[in-house]
Amino acid sequence: MKKLIALLLAVVMVLSLTACGGKTEEPVATNGATTATEVAGMTPAEKAAAEAEIRYAIGLLFDRNYIVENVAQNGAVPASSFVAMGMTDADGSQFYENAGHSDEYVGYYSVDKDAFEANYAEAYAILSKYYEVDENGMFTNFPTLTYLYNTSEGHKAIAEYLQSALAAVGITMNLENQEWNTFLNTRKAGDFSVARNGWLADYNDPISFLDMWTTGSGNNDVQFGKGDNATVAAYDLDLTDLGYDVKVEDGTWAETYDVIIPLIKSCTDTNTRYELMHRAEDLLMSTGCIVPLYFYTDLYMLDDGVEGFYSTPLGFKFFQNTTLNGAGDSLAVCLASEPDTIDPALNSAVDGGTMCSHLFSGMAKWAQKDDGTLEIVADCATELSEPVVNDDGTATYTYTLKDGLKWSDGQDLTAKDFEFAWKRAASSALGADYGYMFEVIKGYPDDLAVTAVDDTTLEVTLNNELPYWNELMAFPTYFPVREDVVSNEAWATDPSTYVCNGPYKMASWDHNSLITLTKNENYHDADSVTMNELKFYLSDDANNMLTNFKNGTWQLIDDVPTQEISTLKTDYPDEFKVAGQIGTYYVCWNINQPLLPEA
Repeated sequence: MKKLIALLLAVVMVLSLTACGGKTEEPVATNGATTATEVAGMTPAEKAAAEAEIRYAIGLLFDRNYIVENVAQNGAVPASSFVAMGMTDADGSQFYENAGHSDEYVGYYSVDKDAFEANYAEAYAILSKYYEVDENGMFTNFPTLTYLYNTSEGHKAIAEYLQSALAAVGITMNLENQEWNTFLNTRKAGDFSVARNGWLADYNDPISFLDMWTTGSGNNDVQFGKGDNATVAAYDLDLTDLGYDVKVEDGTWAETYDVIIPLIKSCTDTNTRYELMHRAEDLLMSTGCIVPLYFYTDLYMLDDGVEGFYSTPLGFKFFQNTTLNGAGDSLAVCLASEPDTIDPALNSAVDGGTMCSHLFSGMAKWAQKDDGTLEIVADCATELSEPVVNDDGTATYTYTLKDGLKWSDGQDLTAKDFEFAWKRAASSALGADYGYMFEVIKGYPDDLAVTAVDDTTLEVTLNNELPYWNELMAFPTYFPVREDVVSNEAWATDPSTYVCNGPYKMASWDHNSLITLTKNENYHDADSVTMNELKFYLSDDANNMLTNFKNGTWQLIDDVPTQEISTLKTDYPDEFKVAGQIGTYYVCWNINQPLLPEA
């Protein structure tokens, strides 16, 4: 690596001297880098373009093959796009394989093992345009960064690698770890410069990776269209070749990205819709704010005495049909630390979503078939109905609820509860991170076309037919809640006020330690629930998790110490699990983080 830096430094110096008239015998003060004075004279659009190029260059400095093979050691696949492996394209191929515009590699940069040296050289050359280089090949005036990550041995190991990769060229990046809930809120508030991030698909459609970046999305941690970026006119969007009257040059985020996402959601032509999604990802990746590292795998340990467990490619794990050594008394698992919330409308994390999926029952649910494959089936609904397409192109679905549905406190559950819950989750007043998932329903956000026709009939009208509508209804944000219950803002923090309708109810919550769920006798399919009690232990300490797994206290853990992975693969070949997931582990930049040299 030192040889490469020395070679690059020599090239930079020669280019600089040539630019000064070719007098190589004369020393120069700089290498042609952008000065603070030049930065001060840039327009906001010019700064945005330069900082996008800088972020792209930083992303090229990371050796993704080294990360997955030597740091994470989790069987993941190096990522060159944001939309993850596992998402299909219009023709049935992998969406990520058609990303980017290179004839030489898939995605937005090459992740081949033999491409890293060329990537590194390209990154160094780009950064040399903006920053001064000393005699050792180190950049001397790059602003100090702070990398934010949540407490985890695996995240720490990756953070330390990223830090060392930048230090190798003179860039200082300090590391800051935070407990899970604090980390989520810090990132959401935009109170960071660079942060660890990851995204699992909410449903099997690429739009679930793309619609989170609209200005108003609660998951828009990058702060696109917010703060200083709100007025930056630096983005282009031309959709005229697809039949749309949309051609924007030097537009804001609201005038470009916020325009293309609703068009995707309203498009009914499959080929056009997928082309729109590719262009949305092009626009997203052009900012350099999203730096994919690898496509996720789900690594966990599962006691070999557990039968009936299944998980989805979206990251949710299901325990209601399990037994332990043939018995259904109690199962102890550890997914993560204290959840930020288990209000299904407000939750935005996989661990909280898994708990909600045991506590609530929606119109639809994920189920495992006899052959082990998964499917979406009716849950509270008697069946998943087909839509009636209206003259204006909207699509109306009508659902009949199963007889005898009840809440965990014994009260009747009606279609009105679903109407209330969906309108609450979508409302601008609640401001839920996943509120935008209701954008597909006519009247979003505050006049949602959802109506309880009577106690057992729910009618909903979408803007148009959706191929993933049933999957949306199986997502926790679409679960019902009862109006009188949630009027108490603290309802979801205390077992005595936590009213639900799923396979389990909450028996106790020892905060930051343990949440205990017991079988809900009022669940409409209670006879199918084989495990009577679930204990969700709350910890993000991977060493603690492994100790409790090894001694038999916990039967599933969702993290292990990175340094133990190779040993665990050998010592626990039947209990060490690596499952496929549709997700991407990535680094995200705060788009409002200044990067150019300052006086």
